[in-house]
This record gives sequence, structure tokens and C-alpha cells, in this order.
Amino acid sequence: MMPMEMTCIVKVSKSTDRFKGMVKELSLHLMGNNRELHQYHHREPQFWKITLGLTLASLYNFANLYMVQPLLPLYTREFGISPTTSSLALSLTTFSLIISLLIFGFLSDRIGRIGIIHWTLFLSVIPLFLIPITESYIWLLIGRLISGILIAGLPAVAVAYISEEIAPNSRGLAVSLYIASNALGGMGGRVLGGAFAEHLSWQQGFLTLGAIGLVISVLCFLVIPKSQFFQQNHRSYKQDILGMAIHLKKTKLLFAFIFGLLIQVGFSGVWVYIPFHVEKEPFSLSVQAISLLFLTYLFGVVGSPIAGRLADRFGLMRIMSMGLLVMTAGTLVTLGNHLFYVISGLSLICLGFFIMHSLTSTWVGNTATHHKSGATSLYLFSYYMGVTLGGTTLGVIWSNYGWLGVVVICAILPLISGMIFFRMMVSDTKEARTLTENYEG
Repeated sequence: MMPMEMTCIVKVSKSTDRFKGMVKELSLHLMGNNRELHQYHHREPQFWKITLGLTLASLYNFANLYMVQPLLPLYTREFGISPTTSSLALSLTTFSLIISLLIFGFLSDRIGRIGIIHWTLFLSVIPLFLIPITESYIWLLIGRLISGILIAGLPAVAVAYISEEIAPNSRGLAVSLYIASNALGGMGGRVLGGAFAEHLSWQQGFLTLGAIGLVISVLCFLVIPKSQFFQQNHRSYKQDILGMAIHLKKTKLLFAFIFGLLIQVGFSGVWVYIPFHVEKEPFSLSVQAISLLFLTYLFGVVGSPIAGRLADRFGLMRIMSMGLLVMTAGTLVTLGNHLFYVISGLSLICLGFFIMHSLTSTWVGNTATHHKSGATSLYLFSYYMGVTLGGTTLGVIWSNYGWLGVVVICAILPLISGMIFFRMMVSDTKEARTLTENYEG
């Protein structure tokens, strides 16, 4: 063999070895990076950074959504409008929220979760600074409509983000803390709105919450990390919509959606019109005193986690039935002419409602055999639609029949839908038991 050929072979051999070394080094580097990519456990600081960020964001977000509720009687006097028109300050917000929930849900599967969380949270403070400078109720409603769109960003993607980034054995803790902050945020926003309206002005309350929201949004930019395990969805929007629509063809899921809607109509109907009821004789409560009634939400915060444990022990349907009876009894108790009955009734309503809501949402997730996120989205859609309907449509009942009319509607609708839904669940359980017995036989 010629020296030139030998030289070429040696050079090729060295080049090949060098290439193999580079490939090996790159592989080890990538493997090292993959080892660093892991879902966060509750013993790690990163878990608590994520949980802190999402919890604070949720507290602010739901305070923003519900802070107008104790202010509705004040709006009727200040703007010279009816209670029904006043309720639009909440109903329009929840309406734009439920539409945006679906839109952000679809978008997040394609562009990621974290950007939606960060930017909708940051932009949601803008209406809080603009609404106080308006002197028109129309502009206030437009601001609240925009707020609903931006508020939807966090709840649309938060649980999906947690499921991707948090380890399975720590996921339940993260979700529980996030959901508890939803109720606490809503309660805090109502109390904050009422306190500011009583001692300063409702405009000052908006500006204060806006400042708090700005601080929290910046904090979330710093502590909530980018997604590590997000996988882009390449399905078309049409495929996603068709996959979601399949759930509407299943009777048991359809009745669950209707049940979620009607228990929320009953719950929201009570809470939207109780301020108008207790500002009159014989109660004559101030705006701040009315806002303190929302502290009874604490019974719901406690009831949700307890409901899951009781359902595991005594059965889902039995505890859901108990929740329905408790909520119905609480609604009727509010007819009493003493403040003690009103507070007791509201406490029972919150306890019963959150028991039913938490268990129904769990049942929907367990019952859906595919497109589980689609089934959950439909349940949330019907749930928040109940807020809209309970707030505005019951205005006609309030105007014509007063608190008695509101109580009758808010007690009957959940009770009837619950009886139908529970009967369907019983027949479904009996059918499954029969099939099992025939198979074993």
C-alpha cells in the first residue's frame, strides 16, 4: 500500500475517532440534561415556588372576579339603575370568562401554559386602574367584560400546568392548595370591596386590588418557571371541538353538566340578591357588614376536602345527596327575620354547595372515558354559566316576588335536577351490578 494511501487511512481513522468522541460527549451532555429535567416534588423548593405563585395568582384573580358582589346595591343608588342591571357587573364578567376558558384551553395546548398565565395576569390589572375613573355604568360594564376575558387565563391552564410539572405524588397537594385559594380569593375580594366602599370608596378598593395584582403578577414572572414537559397539540381545532362534543351525547354526563349549572344558579342567585335583602328592614346592614357575610365561604373551603374523604368511606352519591339536602335546608333557613338565621342559612348553603361541586367535578373526570379535559371544560362552562344565569335572570323574580321568590327558585331548581341526576346514577350503578352478576353467573 502506498504511503499516501496509508496517510489518508490514518487521517480518516483519526477523524472518525474524533467524530465518535464528539457524539459520545454530546450524548452524555444530553443525558445529563435529561436527568435534570424532572417533575417537582413537594420536598423541593421549586415545588413551593410554583405553588406560592399559583396560589397568590388565584387569590388575586378570584378577588378581582367577585369583589363587585357586595357593591351591587351601592351601584343601584349611585348610577340610578335597577338591581337586575346592577347584577350585570358580575354576570357579564362571568359570561366573558366562560367563553374565554374554552378559547384559552384550546390555545394553551398549542402555544403553552406559562405565557398565558403570566400575560393574562399582568394585563388584568389594567381594567382595575381604568374603571375607577369612569363616570358611566356602561364603561364600567365594558371594563368588567374585559376583566372576565383576562381572568380566564389562569383557571384555564393552571391545573394542566400542575399536572405536567409536578410529580404525581405531590400533585394532589398542589391542586388542593390552588383550589382552596380560589374560594379564599373570592371571599377576600368581597370583604375587601365592602370594606373600602364603607370607609373610603369602591373606587379606592379597585385601585388597591390593582396595585396588589401588579405586585403578584411581577412575582409570578419571577417564581413560576417555564414548562419543561409541555407537548404541543397538533390536532385541529375541529378535532378538539368534536371530541368535546361527544360528551354531550352521553346522558349521564349531560345530566352532570345540567346539575352543575343549576346548583350554581341556586347558589349565585342567593349570593347576588342577599345584599339587597339584608340592606332593608329588619336588618338594615351597611355595605361592610354585608361583605362580612361572605366569610361564611369558609364552610365551603372546609367542606370540599372533607367531602372527598367522606365519599371514599360512605359512597359518592350518599354524600352528594347529603350536600344537596344541606344546601336546600340552608336556602330555606334564610327566610328567617333574624340575622342569626341568615348567617346560619348562608353557612349551610356554602357547606352543601361546595360538597356537591367538588364531588360532581370529580365524578365527571372519572366518568369520561376519553377527552377528559374536554369533559372538565364543559363542566366548568356549565358551572360558570350558572353564575351568569343566577345573577341576572333571577332579577325578574326579585323585582316581582322579593326574597321569598328568590329562595323558592334557588331551592327548587337544584333539588329537582339533583333528584334526576341521582336517580340516573343509581340506575347506572344497578345496571353495572347486574352485568357483573350475570358475568359471574
